[in-house]
Amino acid sequence: MAGQAPIKNRGEKQRIILFISLLLTLTLTIVFSGFFLGTMGFFKVMGVTYKSNYGVFLFALLVFAVGFFFELGGKFLKSMSQKLKPAPYLLEIWKTVLDISMTWLTIYTVDELVTSVHMLLWSEWIFALLLVIIDYVFDEKKTQLKKLA
Repeated sequence: MAGQAPIKNRGEKQRIILFISLLLTLTLTIVFSGFFLGTMGFFKVMGVTYKSNYGVFLFALLVFAVGFFFELGGKFLKSMSQKLKPAPYLLEIWKTVLDISMTWLTIYTVDELVTSVHMLLWSEWIFALLLVIIDYVFDEKKTQLKKLA
């Protein structure tokens, strides 16, 4: 920290903390709003019925929360299946089927928990497939960026 003066003013420290907190809140709001509005649009296209926007908000929130636990279970099953050392193409097919199944299980569970939202079975599968495709696209971009670095 040579050459830089430490922040001595308490008010300045509080303004910096407030600014960072507001920036973080704004970022999270934008990300979650995008997911929420995307979910609303998908529901409209797929004919999903819901009683209120609060129900859709709760649905989106629970997809993240419940999905976290199913994602952990999926990662555990993937790591166990890698120890069996199957052929590489079979392992990739198994991982994809497992990802789609875990995502569908998440959506199905949340659909049963949130009674104000009703999804048809085929729309649950399409939603799960869409989420897995989006996940794979973003994972692929991450690996490409890591290779460039």
